[in-house]
Amino acid sequence: MKLHPAISPKWLNRDAKMIILARGVRTFAQGFVAVLLALYLTELGFSLVQIGAFLSVGVVGVAFFAFLVSLIVGRVGRRTLLIFFSMISASAGLALFFVDHFLILLVFAFLGSLSTGGGGGGESPAQPLEVASLPDTAPDDKRTDLFAIYNIVARAGAALGALAAGLPALYQGAFNLTTLDSYRFMFILFAALQIAGALLYSLLSTGIEGGSTERRWSNPFKLPSRRRIFTLTGLFSVDTFTTSMVTQSLMAYWFSTKFGLELGSLALVFFVSQVLTATSLWLAAKIANRIGLLNTMVFTHIPSSLFLLAAAFAPTAWLAVLFWQLRAFLAQMDNPTRDSYTMAIVGPEERVGMASIHMVGRSAFGAAGPSATAALWGLLSASAPLVGSAVLKISYDLALYAMFRNVRPPEEIRRIETRAAKKQPPQA
Repeated sequence: MKLHPAISPKWLNRDAKMIILARGVRTFAQGFVAVLLALYLTELGFSLVQIGAFLSVGVVGVAFFAFLVSLIVGRVGRRTLLIFFSMISASAGLALFFVDHFLILLVFAFLGSLSTGGGGGGESPAQPLEVASLPDTAPDDKRTDLFAIYNIVARAGAALGALAAGLPALYQGAFNLTTLDSYRFMFILFAALQIAGALLYSLLSTGIEGGSTERRWSNPFKLPSRRRIFTLTGLFSVDTFTTSMVTQSLMAYWFSTKFGLELGSLALVFFVSQVLTATSLWLAAKIANRIGLLNTMVFTHIPSSLFLLAAAFAPTAWLAVLFWQLRAFLAQMDNPTRDSYTMAIVGPEERVGMASIHMVGRSAFGAAGPSATAALWGLLSASAPLVGSAVLKISYDLALYAMFRNVRPPEEIRRIETRAAKKQPPQA
C-alpha cells in the first residue's frame, strides 16, 4: 500500500507511512459508525438517555485504556498494544452485529472504546501510541507537516466513512433488507477494517519503540514535565468536553429531528464537512510555520465556535448546514498543531506519557459530553448543547493562550533567535 505522492514526501519513512495508513483505515471505519450509531440504537428502541450513556461509556473506555497505556507501554511495547487495540475494537463491531441487549452492548462499547468523537473520526487508545511514535520518524522542522499529513489522512478516511454511511439506504432496496439489518452489515465492515489496521501495525519496525530496550513500568506522575503535562491535559479536557457535546452521531440526530434531513442527506453533509476539515489541516501547518503553533491553535478555534453559535440559531436547514461546514473548516486546525506542540515541549522519553495522559483527560471529560447534550436537549432545547459548547470552547481558547503564550517549541525558538541575530548590527 502506498500513500499518494502529494502526501508522501521523501522524508516520510516506512514506519510513518504504516502508522498514517492504519490511522486512515481506522477513521474510515469510525466515520460511518459515527453517523450510524445513534440512528441504529434508536432503531433498536433505545431512548435518547440510553444513547447518550452508550456514547459516553465508549469514551470512558478510551480514557481507561489510554491511562493503562501510560503505565504498561514500557513493558508490553507500542507495536503489540497497537495490534491489541485494533483487535478488541473488531470484537466490539462484531458485538454490534450479533447483540441487541443494551447492557451487553455497553460492555463492548467500553472494551472496544467505541467513541464517535467530535469530528467523526473518533478517538482510540492507539492514538497516543501513534502520536508519540511519529516525531521520531521526521526532523523537528518537518514535525508539524508530519502531523498535518497524519491528520489529513485521518480526516479523509472519516470523510469517506461519513459518505459510506449512506450505503444502507442504497442496499436496503437492492437486497430487500430491513433498516436494522442494513445497519448491522456496516458493523461487519467495521470489524474487518479494524483487523486490516492490526495487520498494518504488525508491519512496523522496532524503531517505533522509542529507542529504549529496557522493559519497565512507567509512572506519568514522576515525569520531569509533569506540571506542564497535567496543566495542558486539564485545558484540553475542557476542549474535548465541548467537542463531545456535538459529536457527529448527535449532530446527525439534531439535523434529523430539527430539519427532517434523511440519511442520504446526512451522509453528504458530513462527507463535505470532513473534506473541508481535511483541506484545512495542511493550511494549518503552513500558517503555524509563520505565526506559531499556539497562535494557530487559538486564532482558528474561536471563529469556529462563533459559526457553531450561528448554526444553533439558523432558521433553515440550508443555513444551519452552511454554518456547520464553515465551523468544520476551522474547528480542527488545532489538531496537527496541538499534536506537534505537545510532542515538542516535552522530552522524547515523555512523549507517550504526554500523549496518554492527554488522551485520558480528554476522554474522561469527553465521556460526559453526550450525556450533557442529552440533558440540555431535554431540559432546554435541541440547540442548547450547541450554544453551551461554543461558549465553553471560546473560554478554553482564551485560557490556553493566556497560560502558554510564552512556551515555545524548539524550532520557533530557533526562528526567533535567527531573526534577532539578523537584526544585530555588525560588530566593528
